Amino acid sequence: MTRDAMPLATRPAANRTAILLAPVLAILLFVTHPAAAQEAAVDLEANSRVLLGQGKPTVTIRATRPLQGVTVTVRLPDGRAKAYPVGALKMGQSKTIPLPEEPGRTTVAVEITSKAMKEPERYEIPLVVARPMKLDVTKDTVDLADGRISFTASETVAKVGLTVLGEGGRTLVEFDEVKNAAPGTAITVRFPTDRGAISLIRLTATDPDGFFNGVEMSPFFIEVPHEEVSFDFGKADILAAEVPKLARTLEGVHAALVKFGNEFKAKLYVAGYTDTVGGREYNQDLSGKRAQAIASWFQSNGLKVRACWQGFGEEAPAVATPDETPEARNRRTIHVLANQPPPVSRTFPRATWHCL
Repeated sequence: MTRDAMPLATRPAANRTAILLAPVLAILLFVTHPAAAQEAAVDLEANSRVLLGQGKPTVTIRATRPLQGVTVTVRLPDGRAKAYPVGALKMGQSKTIPLPEEPGRTTVAVEITSKAMKEPERYEIPLVVARPMKLDVTKDTVDLADGRISFTASETVAKVGLTVLGEGGRTLVEFDEVKNAAPGTAITVRFPTDRGAISLIRLTATDPDGFFNGVEMSPFFIEVPHEEVSFDFGKADILAAEVPKLARTLEGVHAALVKFGNEFKAKLYVAGYTDTVGGREYNQDLSGKRAQAIASWFQSNGLKVRACWQGFGEEAPAVATPDETPEARNRRTIHVLANQPPPVSRTFPRATWHCL
């Protein structure tokens, strides 16, 4: 009887947007003696699928009866062979023999001889020594807002798996895709972004032998402190006197990018709000124009990421007031640096962001 164990993997706990290695562990293959007239003198266990540098391929023989003068010979298809004198084995005693560690796939022949055997016992063992797969994922190849992750791998990729988790660990998206991509080929995975706020993304790439590596990505949202820009009544033009405020805010954005946003691509989201003085449609339009003006100023003055904007008018007041109430705290903007659109909430009632 032949018993194969499925590939195993470990996934370390993730930090924020941390790239995680997840090598597959070795597989143990239990081989029985082929049909023959004599009863098998040994049981053979082969550790024949390993990751280079993470484990060593071996065969272990276990005597089913006392044996004398045991020799194990390992032979490659190209004719190279190496004999390992084992000597005597008591019943149930084991001996482990190394197999070749050259990367790739091959079949090795293992021959076992003993003074107690009429004929040698011979086995053919499929051997896989896989190179660890390295994934290249950078901030320039990940756009969570657009639902796109691109990467390259150092080894052939047979399959890509993606899991997207939402609030409370709820699964938003989960699928596998067959890729069959050669090493170094750019691979792009796309996923829907309309199923809720993302809390974690797991991406795995599997080679043809079942070994895989993976990354985990966590979105981040950083509200950038700023000074409120004043506008002329009913206008959305940036006044010269307000430019120093925007310049200081831009410095804060860049500082936040250096500290938090270099791992995966971020955008700056500018949300505009008004008080309840005036009509709702008028306030909605005015808040949008002012948010757009601020986003455009940032984009034209050295912002290192893409700027997006949206106006919410009087829909999400900081302070609840009756209609037609002037309230400075409601005439405000919010600046959020994030690698996906801010989730719909009381503060951001809609998800219809416009990006420059």
